[in-house]
Amino acid sequence: MRAPALFLTLWTASFAMSGAAAGAEDPELLIAKPEWLRRPTGEEITRQFPSQALDRSVSGRAEIFCTVRIDTSLEACDLTSEWPYGMGFGQAAVRMFVKGGRVRPRTVEGKPVGNGRIRISVRFINPTPSARYVIMSPIWDSAPDFEAMEALWPMESSTISPATVVLRCSLAASGRLRDCSIGADSSGGVLRSRARTLAQEQFRMRMTTEEAQKYVNSDVIVPLTFLDPASPEGQKRTVNAPQWITSINPEKILSVFPAQAAEAGIMAGRGTADCLVAPDGKLTDCKVGRESPAGMGFGTSALAIAGLMQMNPWSTDGRPVAGARIRLPIDFNLSPEDGAAASD
Repeated sequence: MRAPALFLTLWTASFAMSGAAAGAEDPELLIAKPEWLRRPTGEEITRQFPSQALDRSVSGRAEIFCTVRIDTSLEACDLTSEWPYGMGFGQAAVRMFVKGGRVRPRTVEGKPVGNGRIRISVRFINPTPSARYVIMSPIWDSAPDFEAMEALWPMESSTISPATVVLRCSLAASGRLRDCSIGADSSGGVLRSRARTLAQEQFRMRMTTEEAQKYVNSDVIVPLTFLDPASPEGQKRTVNAPQWITSINPEKILSVFPAQAAEAGIMAGRGTADCLVAPDGKLTDCKVGRESPAGMGFGTSALAIAGLMQMNPWSTDGRPVAGARIRLPIDFNLSPEDGAAASD
């Protein structure tokens, strides 16, 4: 069998804007320019490629965050995201780099030390031939809400939460899903038929007329993660893995840099917008959460940016977004030249 392909990207800084309440990483521990001493081989990739994804011609991606030990090995690898969720790509990436990754450790005063951190983004390309397109990251016009997911929970069961069902469906020209089959199921079959019915009734993919003609009958991968509504986790309305479908021009962020901050010589700040996610993924009912430094207008500027943002109506971990409240931190930075222009 031909070895699956893998694309590797090294990330050394986090994004300025995030919809998830992820823990902040210590920037002093990030390795600025990681030097790889060994990467996983093609044979190792083949051994770790998730079998359920290989059998169904499914490709995927994962992002992990690992600690570089002083002996160059990697440990304490945390999965930060994977797609399609629940098909094993995250676990495969962790196993692969813990076993086969070696990176030169960070140095302090010229001496190697442990605890350096590195972010690794991995894309798995499945070589199994397929006669149809496989759409991995569809943008949805409509998707189930929290109430629809809760309504399907089997009241007699409390031991399967969380339960993930990954579907592989055929795409109709209308954007609806049909003929859904099971790609993965951690519910033991309890939620299998309910997940299939929900997907075929409530998902509709966003497409232009040209895209509908091109992609009709393509396969679409859809993860659904169910939580027990009676559990503390199931009662929350949160978005842990948003997929942003808008791109904010950096010049737009610069244009709303608070004038009072620039006039005071403040070159950087953060504002946090507390917003409600609408059914189409846009952010509404936004209020200022936090701002730093306080009283300099960064919160108001964050609201202006949040009003332009839109996320996919279904998150990458298989959960709804409509009705959730999120906190969106936005960092604002002026270069010395921009600061001088703003104060003129």
